[in-house]
Amino acid sequence: MRVTVSPEQRGRVLVIGARTACEALASRLSQSGFQCAVAEDLEGLPQAGGPPPEVILLATAARRAAETLEGIRGNAQLRNLPVLADASRSRSSESMKKLAVDGFIHGSEEMVPQLEAALRAVRLREMEERTRLRMGMLLEITEAATSSLELDAILRIAVDKVGRVTGSDRCSVVLVEGSAAATGTVVATQEDPSLVQLEIEISRYPELRRALETRQPVLIERAENDPLMAEVRPNILAVGVRSVLVQPLVCQDELLGALFLRHSRMGTTFGRDEQAFAQAVAAVLANSIRNARLHTAVKRKREDLELAYVERYRELSDANRRLKELNRLKDEIIAVCSHDLRAPLQVLLGHGRLLLEGQISAEQKMSVEAMIRQGRKILGLVESLLEKGKGEAARLSIEPRKLDVSLLCKESTTELNILASQRGITLRAEASESLMLIGDEVKLHEVLQNLITNAIHHARDAGQVVVRAVRLTRPDGDAVKITVQDDGPGIPPDEVHLVFDRYRHGPKGTGLGLAICKEFVELHGGEIWAENSPEGGCIFVFTLPMAREALRKAQPVVVAETQQPRVLVVEDEAEIAAVLAEVLRSRYRVEVARDGQEGVAKARNLRPDLVVMDVFLPKLDGLEATVALKSSTDTAHIPVILLSAHQGVAEKVRALNLGAVDYMSKPFNAMELLNRTERALKAPPSEREILNEAAAVVLRSGSDSGTNLYDKRGLLVRLEVEVSKSRRYHRHMSVAVLRPERAQADMPKGAAEVMRKLLRVPDAVAHMGSGVLAIMLPECDVEGARAVLHRLLPELQASTGIVYQQAVVDVSQDSDPVDRILERLGAPIAG
Repeated sequence: MRVTVSPEQRGRVLVIGARTACEALASRLSQSGFQCAVAEDLEGLPQAGGPPPEVILLATAARRAAETLEGIRGNAQLRNLPVLADASRSRSSESMKKLAVDGFIHGSEEMVPQLEAALRAVRLREMEERTRLRMGMLLEITEAATSSLELDAILRIAVDKVGRVTGSDRCSVVLVEGSAAATGTVVATQEDPSLVQLEIEISRYPELRRALETRQPVLIERAENDPLMAEVRPNILAVGVRSVLVQPLVCQDELLGALFLRHSRMGTTFGRDEQAFAQAVAAVLANSIRNARLHTAVKRKREDLELAYVERYRELSDANRRLKELNRLKDEIIAVCSHDLRAPLQVLLGHGRLLLEGQISAEQKMSVEAMIRQGRKILGLVESLLEKGKGEAARLSIEPRKLDVSLLCKESTTELNILASQRGITLRAEASESLMLIGDEVKLHEVLQNLITNAIHHARDAGQVVVRAVRLTRPDGDAVKITVQDDGPGIPPDEVHLVFDRYRHGPKGTGLGLAICKEFVELHGGEIWAENSPEGGCIFVFTLPMAREALRKAQPVVVAETQQPRVLVVEDEAEIAAVLAEVLRSRYRVEVARDGQEGVAKARNLRPDLVVMDVFLPKLDGLEATVALKSSTDTAHIPVILLSAHQGVAEKVRALNLGAVDYMSKPFNAMELLNRTERALKAPPSEREILNEAAAVVLRSGSDSGTNLYDKRGLLVRLEVEVSKSRRYHRHMSVAVLRPERAQADMPKGAAEVMRKLLRVPDAVAHMGSGVLAIMLPECDVEGARAVLHRLLPELQASTGIVYQQAVVDVSQDSDPVDRILERLGAPIAG
């Protein structure tokens, strides 16, 4: 605040002494530009209401001056003012020198310089005090703005501090929405708290309108004659407005509002220091307001996304229900069709057998045998149709056995000779040696049937189709190479890579049949491709790994059951679990678990050599189960292979970061599964230690390294996620806090072991400090949580020797933030 003083006035002086002499002295000082007041003693001081003096001049004898000085130092309003003594009026200079005054005046020529020096010292001290006050208040406002306080509380603190520093009788914050806003909202005010959230018309406040339009501060020093205030002058004079300062709130070129200050006392205005202070405060408040608006926008967007997610979840649930119903209808249709196909086939096969038993010629016998053979093939295809109707999981199933591919090729060509002869096409098989492998005869026969039929359709009239089977030598083991070649027009070069596309159909029927061939070949660990022959026509080629030499021996080596590694399969789909168990049982002992919790429990009890686990499991998914296994010293060494239908790289990296040694996408083939299983079991210990250490780094984030339980930060992160889910899907979740009767220096010994033993895998425990334990119990209401504590507390108290007090709340029914809930239960995050 700056007080307006006439140019000729140098300062305010209080002269104390004999009235006649003092009035004469005051008259001379007034002529020199000082504003003087006269009093004979302290009882005769001027009445309060006028401006206080800045300097006191004692114009009395030494003894009376000492008495007056003692009274001044005891007066709260005067004790800090400088006091000068007029020594020329005292007869005893020695007595005068003993006075504890700020200066002595020995003659009239020293009067004015001494007073001016005292006034300069006073004003300098006042300026320092005001600067110190402004800096302190600005620091407090900045600390509030950077704290976790709500915006309303920050603005209330700011207007209070600014009002105290500037001495204004009104300090308000007005917020607007954009530069062209016609109205503003008073969100905080020093004068009257009831005016908060008051909406005002900006056009009725010309000084506010000017500041918002120009984005520059507006200072009205004398409202009674300032041209800008002409349109509202009658209104402001009625309420005593004298001076106004409006500081716009701008952050990153975004206009947010204004800081409004007003003086109503006569002769006061806002000096440069007050203007600079208001500008600094406005910068801090603008940043806080912008951050609060961004936070509100993000929160609103998150709520909209969560709502959209819930709606989308409902839509997908409905769609899934409809798809299940359609799948059921499909199964019924396939079952009816299969039954209707089986019945006539059985009749045909029965009559064929009767013909074979009768008296027929050799040529007729060959035809009847071909009919019976083809009837059996059709019956096998009907069974295959049933299998395909069961979905993707069933197609993963194979029935492996030892078979000769050369013989299979010859049988397939023999069966299709009649079809080839109808177009005059020569069909022959070239397979000179026996080529043994382990595979599913039905599926491989279907592959050959599809490829040969496709070749017959595309071969030229009176042309030829050749099926060849040869041994292919490879560093990683021999393989069988089968080629089916025709002499037709071939495939356009730009379409060769598309022939196995499930949804591509060529002019003569290629499409689904070739896609199924690709699935079946890859299921056996082989490869299939198409290429154009240099001589013309097209060649379809596929390779299959041959059986190992040991399998071709008459007396295979049998490994004792007790020496085989144990593999735990964790899969909730019964069909896929059966496939996995069937494939792995050829080399290993296999155990099966149906969900994540059962898998973790069996892993701890059986200590398998390997765990093969699906990612999406009920009760506890594969990723959480992997975390549980890697968190325990008993199971951390067990390698884990994760399976999922999600083939994304991010999922794979996430799985490996959690400690899994490998990741396979569905659908998979049997040979690849066996190869990866063998590789995981034979991995050097050093590699497993590296993976386990990487997993431990992930698991230690937010965990207490001494107890292997969560720390405060870890529990907060977990609680935020689980509380959000419980409230969104209206599921119970309880939080319990156990407080020891006496504060403990550290985690009570033995408490961690009791917690890990008695709580479920989804539950989470954290040591909050001073022996306080916080427990998160998903899918558990208050009554269930109390039952858990009733079982837990006796053993915990027996193990630690500490008596605990409990507090429980169902957070799904509580709208408070997580940290506030914990604080209410007696486990504050701070401290």
